[in-house]
Amino acid sequence: MKISIIYFSATGNTKTVAKWIQAGAESVADTEVRLMNIAEEANIDVEFVNASAAIIFGTPTYVGNMCWQLKQFFDTNWDCKLGGKIGAAFSTENCPHGGGGELAIMTIVNHMLVKGMLAYSSGAGCGRPFIHIGPTVVKGQHDARKEICIVFGERIANKAHELFSK
Repeated sequence: MKISIIYFSATGNTKTVAKWIQAGAESVADTEVRLMNIAEEANIDVEFVNASAAIIFGTPTYVGNMCWQLKQFFDTNWDCKLGGKIGAAFSTENCPHGGGGELAIMTIVNHMLVKGMLAYSSGAGCGRPFIHIGPTVVKGQHDARKEICIVFGERIANKAHELFSK
């Protein structure tokens, strides 16, 4: 089972979270995960994305929204076939005030739905810890959120296997 994690990271915070989610997903047997930082278009392995059952998107939060680089990816990348795949999202943010990270995730979910993806976060259906729409990690609180990011990756991988293993 292939899973792509497509994210933007300029400072390394979002990349750190992507690695934790990767570790959780790879803890599920027969799961291969690739990280792709869209900071450079060459980082996108279109063949791997197209063969993936799930794609997890990550963004830093800018003004209560996803970063423009990820928005540009959604708006202009037509080589990556996203329809019918599980889509999930996470965000990083500098401060927790105002719920910007959650808004950024919901903006990504909107784009996933437009692309025909099956939005999934595990919600409350998998029990505690609840991951309602996707993990948000605030600068300076990374270590406190590491475990939930690992659980998130594991849950996405398990759902991908459940839905797409033959």
